[in-house]
This record gives sequence, C-alpha cells and structure tokens, in this order.
Amino acid sequence: MPKTIIIFFGPPGSGKGTQAQMLAQKTEWKKISTGDLFRAEIAAGTEAGKLADKYIKAGKLVPDKIVFGLVEKSLKQKTAGFIFDGFPRNKKQLNELLAFFKKILKKNDQVYALEVAVSDEEIKQRLSQRRMCACGKVYHLVYNPPINKDICDICGGRLFIRNDDKPKVITHRLKIYHSQSKFMTDYWQKQGRLIKIDGEQPIKKIHEEIMEKLSELKLI
Repeated sequence: MPKTIIIFFGPPGSGKGTQAQMLAQKTEWKKISTGDLFRAEIAAGTEAGKLADKYIKAGKLVPDKIVFGLVEKSLKQKTAGFIFDGFPRNKKQLNELLAFFKKILKKNDQVYALEVAVSDEEIKQRLSQRRMCACGKVYHLVYNPPINKDICDICGGRLFIRNDDKPKVITHRLKIYHSQSKFMTDYWQKQGRLIKIDGEQPIKKIHEEIMEKLSELKLI
C-alpha cells in the first residue's frame, strides 16, 4: 500500500503543531516531531536521548546527525503515512531528508508540504498574548484566558511571558523563519506539491480545509 507523507511548516505560533496532531488523530498516520522524539529518547535513557538532553540543557540545537538518526528510526515504523511537524526547518535538513526519501520511498508513495500561512502581524499578536505557568500549563489572554488574571487555574502559580514570546525575540524568530522557509516554499512549489492553508481561520475551519485539500488530491 502506498505511503503518504505530509510535511507541515509555518511560522512560530501558526498552529501547525495543533493541526498536525489533529490530522494524525483523524488518519492514524505517525506524527514525527523532533521535540517528541527527543522527549521519548530522554525518557527511555538511550544514548541518543542522553546526547540530545545535553544540548537541550545547554540551550543549544541538537546536531542534525542525532536528529536524523531519530527521524530515520521513526520512518521505519509500519504505517500508511507520516506527518512531519516543523521539520525539516532549513535547506540542509530538507536536502538530507529528500536524499533519505530516495532510499526508502517507493514509486507510488506521495510526499507533499503543507504551509500554514499566517501574517507576521497576526503571529506577533498571538505570541504576545501567550502566558505560561511553571507547571507547564499554557494560556492565551484572548483564546484561552485563566479564570483569574495572571494566576494559573491548575496550581495557582503566577503566569509569565516566555522569553521566546517577547517582542524583540518574536521579531528575530520570524526573521529566521522567513530566511529558512523560502527555500522550502520555492522547492515544493516547483514540484507542484505545496499545499497552502489560511492559518488565520478558526482551528476547526483550518482542519476542515486541510482535510478537503488532502481529499481533492486523493491522499485520504
């Protein structure tokens, strides 16, 4: 049976992770997120997990060699499809992934990239309204506010703004995203395999548009 691979990408705060998860639940395809892979390996105490943990704790990016080792391991699992959530992030990672696809994919397997498109203005608005608690609970002052202002509903802790969500950092993150994603967009567009979704709709509407477009392409 042919496999389907969907590569989600979009700016930070675009909701691509939420949509990737919703698609995975609907299709039962395997979702591949580097964050999830790292956490699973760290919890299992593997060598790869220990190495990844050292880089993460030092605030550094985990080297591509480790990342690809985990990705390749995931791609060997038996499933009708795979969903990549926020990976690959740049030209180098995409080229390495495409080279690996050539080794493992068969003629009828389908690979598409799905861009959750959101304007910089909307991203800045979304992330500036996000609040977090030390217990891990995340809030949004507009879409998911706490019952009591600045207080966590779960543990009563004081909510704070993550460093990643501060204005200067958001602007920097968006600049990096645009510089890295241009190659992704151009490549998949030339291949005729780019699915562009309006990420400024309600979550349910975005999911419905994704399902509709995948259905039109006979991928589901």
